[in-house]
Amino acid sequence: MISTEFCYDFRDIGVEDYSEKIKFYEKHSLILEKSEDFENLSSRNEFIRRIFIIYQCGIAYNKIENYKKASSIFEKLIDLIEKNHQKYNLDLQREYYYNNSLFENAQALYYLKKYKEAQKNLKIIQDTGFANFAQSNWYMYAKHALLLKYLNDIIIILAFYLIFIPAIISTFTSKEKLIFSLISAVLFVTFLLNPSKRLSRLLRKIYIKKFNKNLEKRIDTITYYTQKIERDPTDYVSLIERGIEYNLNDEYEKSLVDLNAALKVNPTNIDGLYYRAICYQKLKMYDKTFEDYSALIALKYSDVAEIYHNRGYTYEILEQYESALRDYNKAIELEPYNSFYLFNRAYLYQSQEKNIEAIKDYDMVILFEPENAKALTNRGEAHYALGNKEKAYADFIKAQEFGYEDAIENLKKLDF
Repeated sequence: MISTEFCYDFRDIGVEDYSEKIKFYEKHSLILEKSEDFENLSSRNEFIRRIFIIYQCGIAYNKIENYKKASSIFEKLIDLIEKNHQKYNLDLQREYYYNNSLFENAQALYYLKKYKEAQKNLKIIQDTGFANFAQSNWYMYAKHALLLKYLNDIIIILAFYLIFIPAIISTFTSKEKLIFSLISAVLFVTFLLNPSKRLSRLLRKIYIKKFNKNLEKRIDTITYYTQKIERDPTDYVSLIERGIEYNLNDEYEKSLVDLNAALKVNPTNIDGLYYRAICYQKLKMYDKTFEDYSALIALKYSDVAEIYHNRGYTYEILEQYESALRDYNKAIELEPYNSFYLFNRAYLYQSQEKNIEAIKDYDMVILFEPENAKALTNRGEAHYALGNKEKAYADFIKAQEFGYEDAIENLKKLDF
């Protein structure tokens, strides 16, 4: 199993720091692609997090133009998602990392001059009906790559061929020779006009028109899954997907209806329980929230630290601080590098006037996130409460550099 520290190490790499991502991949490729790790996961969220790391490493290789390595990575990634999509209730037609892995692989294959293979990858995306403009544009180039690449060469070769034929074969009449010469001249003029480039522009216009026409017919995610559920009310994946989409759109009551329907089919589905717990919490149905979080822990949810944290946060909402602290402690024991969990425990300590404990956690948060202005301000307030005005002032000044209003206000109102 990939450790939490491993995931956080990757997260700290800059978005466009491709060389560091490549170093990371080369160092950890055996772990990243270990099939047993993917088989042992139990949640969609954890699966997607692992996929994300491999996907980003593949992009890094594409960016430095190592297309052979990039293609190899994306092919493995596509295979992983195809093999596991049912387990994690993923709809391949709408799955971001699946379609974008196909797209990135197609670009790599195109630059490797494997046009047919590139076209095959892009055709899968086209057939979903949800291809974006870049994907549609690349499909056009891959489909007509050989024609666009060699059209100019074919024309100029044919022009020269028509010039030399009459000279080699003496049986042609003067009239026939004139016709050959005229055709050859037309071909030369055509060559000078760069027909390959002009054809490319024409095809692009055709594909843009086709893309815009398809775009007008395109439906949103909710409508897409609604139509699938109307055709088959027992479509388990669509119920989960629509429930999650409602959840992400903060439509928790609608999400709850879909997730309940899905969980009737499979009461132990990890993703259904996870998102239903969120619904219950947002709808202030806390008893049921606890039931689902406890069920996830009992089912050995692979991302269990998050569940302890979320349950702890629910306890904190209910002002059951001892229980909240117990769950936060467990979450941090499992994921000691998670700055979000550390921040929330620090805040809980601070609200209970346990400022020494709060400062220790804020120290860790700031170590991981030096520009976290909120953590700097909160730590400053904890120092101030303990009478350490010099340290408090330093934290407020640092947070002020990031424009954090609470820090600015503290500098104005507190006695230094």
